[in-house]
Amino acid sequence: MIAAGRLDRRINIQRVTEGRDPTYGAVTETWADWKTGVPAGLTQSTGREFLNVDQPVSERRKLFLIRYIADLTFRDRVVFESANYDIKDIREIGRRRFQEVQCEATA
Repeated sequence: MIAAGRLDRRINIQRVTEGRDPTYGAVTETWADWKTGVPAGLTQSTGREFLNVDQPVSERRKLFLIRYIADLTFRDRVVFESANYDIKDIREIGRRRFQEVQCEATA
């Protein structure tokens, strides 16, 4: 059993929405808040820097524990402390009671 006190952080989950550019009529994609103030536990936070084709690269990963959200997908993203994180993995914990959401910071 996971204690509710472990969910001591708040995250927002955003989803891509489509709209039309009013000037040219082109379809545009933007991020919109889908779930706000989601209770979460930050169970792991890692970061590293390395060279990729002689260019410095910074990688930040976070692992969040949240209550189960049935329609959470890899196309969604997490916003935590004003930073955006792409969802890389979603793992069910305890028969749809909780989820571990592994994220990586966007560039």
